[in-house]
Amino acid sequence: MQTKNNMANTLVQRVRAIKIQDIILFLIIMIVLILGVITVFHNYNWYDTTIVKIEKVQNLPVNQFNGDNTKEKHYIQKINGIIMNGKHQGQEIRLKNQYASSNVLSEEYSPGNEVFIKLHQGNQEELSGLILGLKRDKYMSVVLAFFIFLLVMVTRKKAFFSLLSLVANIAVLLIALDFNYKGYNILRISILLVMFFTFASLLFISGFKKKTLAAILSTLLSLGITISLYLIFVKLTGGVDYTYMEYIAGQNYQSELFMSQILLGGLGAIMDVAITEASAMNELLTINENIALKELIQSGREVGFDIMGTMINIMLFTYVCSIIPIIVLKLKNGIKLSTIIRLQIPMELYGFIIGSIGVLLAIPISVFISIAIFKRRRKLA
Repeated sequence: MQTKNNMANTLVQRVRAIKIQDIILFLIIMIVLILGVITVFHNYNWYDTTIVKIEKVQNLPVNQFNGDNTKEKHYIQKINGIIMNGKHQGQEIRLKNQYASSNVLSEEYSPGNEVFIKLHQGNQEELSGLILGLKRDKYMSVVLAFFIFLLVMVTRKKAFFSLLSLVANIAVLLIALDFNYKGYNILRISILLVMFFTFASLLFISGFKKKTLAAILSTLLSLGITISLYLIFVKLTGGVDYTYMEYIAGQNYQSELFMSQILLGGLGAIMDVAITEASAMNELLTINENIALKELIQSGREVGFDIMGTMINIMLFTYVCSIIPIIVLKLKNGIKLSTIIRLQIPMELYGFIIGSIGVLLAIPISVFISIAIFKRRRKLA
């Protein structure tokens, strides 16, 4: 009886120790994040460009433009502010800004905003300048700090590896964009990116495990088959009309750009399906090593059916939502919705359909690859 009481007391002490460690960790992270945000809010000396904090704004209406479907007002802002960095730090400055009510090509500023300016001195007494844009890093720092804190709260120890994976992916993406700018083939770069993103994301987050190997193989195979089906479709139907792609960059560049969009656009959803199926298969075999093959496959299919709709909707939102601003602007400029659908939507629709095919293929592929990798753990029944 005494032994049981000692074991219970030891367990309670360990639980308390874990909670105390978690509380201390959260407090340290919170303090670091708050200090980081405060630093960004006062990082004026990090910039060579002159920064002005707006103190007072006066809005003066100048005219209005009557379009087919809307009425747009224009304003001139007389702005008084304080220079926050450089040799004129602390001095007052007067600025002017013109903006439209739509804020499409211009921006309205308010007291408390901080803006970058190009400084020029009209005379020896009064400073003036041209506004270049809003200083947004402090808002980004708050959002990033909140994101990191939530990530730590939810994933605990895995938060570090998730952040490491995210930073690595962003860094490699920036390097890849630089290589493309220098003239390297966009499709080859995208293939290498897919390989890196798949390995880095899954290995950092899930670790060196069999389920990670199953997810990596399933992701790459699903993408490979999806692109192969797309190429067969193009071959049999005479190709895709790339005339209405946005930001065309050369006559022989469109197909590779579109394939790169398909590869990177569908990667996240396919990867999610693959790791979910691999984890499900792993858990089923951990609970019951004697599970029948037919039951294992059926369970994998059920898991796939549960996430299939969500993943396909993610593909829809990924492709379609990206063009909503363009659609709204064109509607505001009097272009008919039928014309926009005929000319703007097809390329996004192609990407959505092809990506959704990849998601659907990932379900059976992930199930069978996971079973093949975990087969030694399953006793034939």
